[in-house]
Amino acid sequence: MTLDLSNYKSVQTNLFVKMVVPGYATLTFSDYHKDYDIGGVTYQALGELLSVTNTSDELRASRKEITVVISGIPTGNISEILNNRIKGSELIVYRGFFDPDTGELLPIVGNPAGKFHGVVSNYEIADDLSMGDDTGEITIALNVTSVVELLNNKVSGRRTNPIDFPNEASMDRVSALAKSNFNFGAPQ
Repeated sequence: MTLDLSNYKSVQTNLFVKMVVPGYATLTFSDYHKDYDIGGVTYQALGELLSVTNTSDELRASRKEITVVISGIPTGNISEILNNRIKGSELIVYRGFFDPDTGELLPIVGNPAGKFHGVVSNYEIADDLSMGDDTGEITIALNVTSVVELLNNKVSGRRTNPIDFPNEASMDRVSALAKSNFNFGAPQ
């Protein structure tokens, strides 16, 4: 879906991230300067503590990966990160288009627009400790694989085990042919 922004002389964009951690919670956060409600869901403002790598606009869905970095996590929250299944979490990134004068979403159908949909394939945790005052902060970098890549890696097919087809006579030769070597086109 293409958004028509031709009627606006200036537009502000912000990213909104929704992450579904299985067995824990749905986390919503953004790089907007204040908490913002979209469709009944409040996205927590992380401001500059959130960064998302750039994506390219392509006509076809691509197999790209992105990295979502969250900084400033208090050291006391590290156990929540380590004790939950971050890998495999679904992550969706939306881009919201705002009027810079009012700070409100532009009244356009499809705003905020979907930017990326994927699954967390890996993550990295880095800590920055202040030795003098025993404080510190954690940064987590989430590597997110596109759902297009996941679909490309999906294996599909039909099982040919005779036990799966007990009344099918054509399956009687499967076990005899299973370890056969066929050299089609080879000289005899």
